[in-house]
Amino acid sequence: MNHLLFIIGDNIIMNEDYKAYILRVYKDKFKEVNSIRMQSSSDKELPFLLEKISLEYDYITIFVANEYYAVVAKILATLCEDVLVLKDETLVPDKAFYDKNSFVCDFKDCKINLIKTDTKAKLPKLLGELNLNFSYFSLLGIDEESALILLEPLAKSYEIDIKSTMLTDNLTLIKAFSLQYGKMDGFLASVQKLFDKKFFKGSDPIKFIVDRLLERKIKVSFVESCTGGLCASELTKIDGVSEIFEGSIITYSNRLKHEWVGVSNVVLEQDGEYSEKCIYYMLKGIFKTAKPDFALAISGVAGDENDNKNGKDIKSGTIYIGAMFKNGTYIQEVLNLCGDREFKRRQAMLKAFYLMPKLRPELFEL
Repeated sequence: MNHLLFIIGDNIIMNEDYKAYILRVYKDKFKEVNSIRMQSSSDKELPFLLEKISLEYDYITIFVANEYYAVVAKILATLCEDVLVLKDETLVPDKAFYDKNSFVCDFKDCKINLIKTDTKAKLPKLLGELNLNFSYFSLLGIDEESALILLEPLAKSYEIDIKSTMLTDNLTLIKAFSLQYGKMDGFLASVQKLFDKKFFKGSDPIKFIVDRLLERKIKVSFVESCTGGLCASELTKIDGVSEIFEGSIITYSNRLKHEWVGVSNVVLEQDGEYSEKCIYYMLKGIFKTAKPDFALAISGVAGDENDNKNGKDIKSGTIYIGAMFKNGTYIQEVLNLCGDREFKRRQAMLKAFYLMPKLRPELFEL
């Protein structure tokens, strides 16, 4: 189903945090953002624009700033040959389905949900449902080209179309579309059987991993350097993580790597903070403080410039990551990442999370 997210109002568009909030709420309901459009204000061309785009989409969700709500509501009522009335302190078309500060009306073959949006308040309820004909899943430990070679014959037999993107090395996100007579459930079951422990449901592999940790009450802690707490921040986006997360440590300086997690000065001086040996002792050190089941550690150069430590030239994007289980087994990788500082940090965070199912795949089975 073709759907559009439409934002009207400069005060929403300029507010990056609130705009991100809108995107999260929208994705939670509709599983993806299919198309997005933004307009600074309501203008005289808006009635013609809404009429035009209603012919292009099956569903339109409009987040409109307070000051333009009445104008846009009037436009929609006119398009739907309806009149505006006040119901439960909400101005809505008389025939519309509504909730507080939110209503859905029908115009030709399109449903339009108008939401009165105040950047100082919680978003009103998004109304209506979409007939979603797609599913997302990720494949870990296989490159995109190899994944598609295996998936395409299977997709064809179930009348499924697939699209893919590589989230990071050997981690591919797949979107599967059901065609007219497609059999999505059978396709997903066959994919899971084919790829076994490499198969993760959903569009967010980190959430999949954390959900498995929550189900099994498996605790995790981090000791981070160049990511500056990004792993902990990502984890705490998910409800209920207090059951598996007591805290983590950010050791940006070598002094704190030594004093807080016990990396010896000999290791820091001889091998350096950007080394497999440093990561190993960072992992060992967090167990003395947080006592998790899994520990993850990250240290490297995320900036645009190379770094020189102890006479060693460390290339920008060189980041060391590691994971250790409470029984002492561990896994480490050296990453060579490209992009700006934030992209490299997020890629390092992403790959660090995926070390857990690599180290103990049996704990992440469906």
